[in-house]
Amino acid sequence: MKIQINHIGKMEGHSDFIAEILRGDVRSAKLMTTEGARLIEGILIGRRYIEAPIITARICGICPVVHKISSIKAIENAFAIKPSLQAVKLRKLLLSAQIIHSHALHLFFLSLPDFFDITNDLKFVKEHQKETHCAIAVREWALKIIKVIGGRAVHPIACEVGGFKVLPDKDELKNLVNQYENILRNALCLINLVIKIKLPKFRRPTTYMALSGKDEYGYYSGELKILNADGSIKIIKAENFTKNIKEIEEPYRAAKSAKLDGKPFMVGALARININHGQLNHLAKGILKGWKWKFPQCNPFYNIWAQAVEIVHFVEESKKLLDDLAKNLKEETSQGEKLKLISDANPRGRDTFGADAVEAPRGTLYHAYGINKDGLIKECQIITPTVSFLKNLEEDIAAYIPELSRLSDEKRSRKIRALIRAYDPCISCATH
Repeated sequence: MKIQINHIGKMEGHSDFIAEILRGDVRSAKLMTTEGARLIEGILIGRRYIEAPIITARICGICPVVHKISSIKAIENAFAIKPSLQAVKLRKLLLSAQIIHSHALHLFFLSLPDFFDITNDLKFVKEHQKETHCAIAVREWALKIIKVIGGRAVHPIACEVGGFKVLPDKDELKNLVNQYENILRNALCLINLVIKIKLPKFRRPTTYMALSGKDEYGYYSGELKILNADGSIKIIKAENFTKNIKEIEEPYRAAKSAKLDGKPFMVGALARININHGQLNHLAKGILKGWKWKFPQCNPFYNIWAQAVEIVHFVEESKKLLDDLAKNLKEETSQGEKLKLISDANPRGRDTFGADAVEAPRGTLYHAYGINKDGLIKECQIITPTVSFLKNLEEDIAAYIPELSRLSDEKRSRKIRALIRAYDPCISCATH
């Protein structure tokens, strides 16, 4: 028996799905990417290091911020550049807004209709007009933050290696602060819709990985914490990412996949909640406590509930950062300006290497660069969240299919699509 789903819509990029079943056993479950690789890593070879953040931001139109910041941090590590605390706060605000707007888009407009048994998205919007306005308002606020801090909402231009070319206007920051209470109400409105969903009772223990910080919910910096299926915990440094995580090339898709210590693993909102739930902001932590989850939560469908909690968390996080910056923002010279004085050459004068990771909306994003003594990139590796969780997604589908054996072909196809979309895959990033 073969299950084939051509074109899985309502997600970033293009892919198909095919499964082979023999006498009730799922022999294979493959998510097949149907867009060509863009070879960004190869394009960067021989270019100046300052071009990497600009080019890698073009990998994705939904999350250019995280690619740019991850690239910048990796290059700063290569040169031992330490940005100012103010620059770090501005970057954290950009990342928080990135996660808010991406989650709001995916959660409400791409994934939730699957669980209300609605195939026509316009019907879903019509039946949930209040929640539609809430989702749009939350997303627009986040995009305004990115525009104010980064210079524009898509492919921001203000941030660079060493700091920021241009700082935001304090009055614009204060205006964003003034909108907070309304935005928070809208975020809580989405929570009220999410809890109405009856999710499939599917459970498969697996390995989870996310950045974990000592004093905050990990997303900008920290070590990588790995929560194994047996409950054991392992910590690795972000710069050692590829010592544990190996990319795999497979003939049936342009995108690579990856394994952690030889095993599939999951990254993203659910992984972050499983690992860092104790560090959520006040309201988000209270919401999660009210749900009485047992950790780790091993139902991948709950990734969308985790996204809803993260929206509230990062709205709260954005408010704290906006309050601080609106009061204390001061002019400062980016260390990037100092680098320009030496014509973008390698300030160390020798070959060097730098790597780092941040949390993208869909999970941990890794950038690494080898830079020669002349400041030219000689090697590059980018591992995106979707690449990381593709093998885990396929194993989840393989375990889920037997539970759908009594359904019609159409209903089974819809259930599989719902599971795939719950992961929030970005095929465009995966085929970078």
